[in-house]
Amino acid sequence: MQTVPIHQAKSQLSELIRAVEQGEEVVLTRHGKRVIRLIREPETEQPSIEARRQAIHAELQALRAKVGAGKPTFEQLWDEHKRERDARGAAWVDDPKAPDAGR
Repeated sequence: MQTVPIHQAKSQLSELIRAVEQGEEVVLTRHGKRVIRLIREPETEQPSIEARRQAIHAELQALRAKVGAGKPTFEQLWDEHKRERDARGAAWVDDPKAPDAGR
């Protein structure tokens, strides 16, 4: 493990990074006190795009099953709203002070 003052680390950052990449631990100090420890990032395997796509697809199917079970779709609700709006007629639009206005 290397211990390096911060002011010195500024001028040799590239070398310190190389040392960390090779598995060495580097501790940066300020006035002799440990401030930060530099360690190598662990190797992680990224999931493939196909695996991510499949996971998203499975989540969407589960959500659709949970939300859409026996309930009307947005399109059905919108069509019903338009039918009700049209049934109220032009009076509802033309006379905002009418007793049924806005309902």
